[in-house]
Amino acid sequence: MSCDVCLRGHDAQKLPFLCPVDARNRIYSSRIKNLQLLVENQSLCSQINTLIDGAKAVDTATAAQILADDGTRQILDSSDRLRREIQEAKEEIRHRKAVISARRSQLAAASQGVADRRLKDQRDVEKSTQMFNFRWSQTAEDMASTRSFLCREAIKLYGLKRTRKGSSGRYEYLLGKLPIIDLRDMESQAPEAISSSLAHTSHILMLIAHYLAVRLPAEITLPHRDYPRPTIFNLTGSYNHGRVQFPGTPGTTTILQEPQSTDSGHLPTPRPLYIDKPLRQFAKENSAAFSFFLEGVTLLAYNIAWLCCSQGVSIGDKASFDDVCNMGKNLYSLFASSCFRGPQLANTAKDDNKPVTNKEEAAPSWIGRYSHGTTFYALGGADGTELVRTFRLPGPMKLADKLKKKILGETSAPDWELLDDDAWKIDDAAGFDHAKEASAVEPETSKTESKGWMKVKSR
Repeated sequence: MSCDVCLRGHDAQKLPFLCPVDARNRIYSSRIKNLQLLVENQSLCSQINTLIDGAKAVDTATAAQILADDGTRQILDSSDRLRREIQEAKEEIRHRKAVISARRSQLAAASQGVADRRLKDQRDVEKSTQMFNFRWSQTAEDMASTRSFLCREAIKLYGLKRTRKGSSGRYEYLLGKLPIIDLRDMESQAPEAISSSLAHTSHILMLIAHYLAVRLPAEITLPHRDYPRPTIFNLTGSYNHGRVQFPGTPGTTTILQEPQSTDSGHLPTPRPLYIDKPLRQFAKENSAAFSFFLEGVTLLAYNIAWLCCSQGVSIGDKASFDDVCNMGKNLYSLFASSCFRGPQLANTAKDDNKPVTNKEEAAPSWIGRYSHGTTFYALGGADGTELVRTFRLPGPMKLADKLKKKILGETSAPDWELLDDDAWKIDDAAGFDHAKEASAVEPETSKTESKGWMKVKSR
């Protein structure tokens, strides 16, 4: 290596230092050795310091070793537990397989002849069901017979009868020796007779409905404590109200008098089934109460017609005002119709000793079948609902309007008599009979005259 200053080669033995470069080159190796010694010294110092702090390191290492041993022990325990669980699961699987195989063998043994046993059980169930239905129907028929018997006895006790009214040929129906009013002839009846007849009719109708377990469309309230006279509710206000006071007591609206202020406007107003004044005077003095009364009597007639239809009794033309509002005829037909089981009231009224034929005894009875108190012939069921739909009776309001027009028409024109269709038929029939009798008499006289003439001529 040559010096940059003196440009000569360095020789440590022969040539001295001539510049700083030579001096630097001289001490370069010594500096390297010094650095090596410093590095060794630093490493030794770090080792010494580590040895000085060795107690803490030993504790940390011991704790780490303990944790490692504990974790290893837990891992080994878990592995042993898993081995045991796997072994137990295998044993359980073997046991279940054995049980399943045993059940399969039992099922295979039991499956032999299962179709026959199932068919036998099905036949037994069907037979028991048929027997139950038969007994149920027999019980329903017995109950219907009992109901019809109770109604028949009640009618006998009340004394429902039918008599001919004079020479007109029309029938008059009596209940308790009082005539059942005809709505078409109410204008000529006294108020006391109308009220008594309506009271008797309402009472026997409620008794019959109770025996038949039938809920009438229009609710009837019979006289009881603090309720001296019968009333009836319209169809919408029936059976959905609380306790209603008698119309005429203090604090309520008086129907037969002028209406007063009341706080019970939410309660339905009962229609009266009684009257204190003649119809003509009543219609002039209080038209609202008169309309209520007419609505009440038509509701009563509607109840009787509806009850007849529910028991299979024909009332004639259901759309006819005369047939629906003829309460006496419908009430009598309810228990004297041909479908009634046992002796008929019409026959007993004429001849109590007349025997009943086998055909009449075998005739099926509809009285007492359909009701709201049984489930076999239930009026609230599907069959009963269909039966009610077939009634097709005119509404009570329409009947009341026709009755009002009829009565007011009679009162407004009192100079002549308004005859109904039955009266015309009676007159026509009477005229026809007279003509027939006249024609029957004329041939006899001509015959006798001819005989006399022939005798005279022979002489």
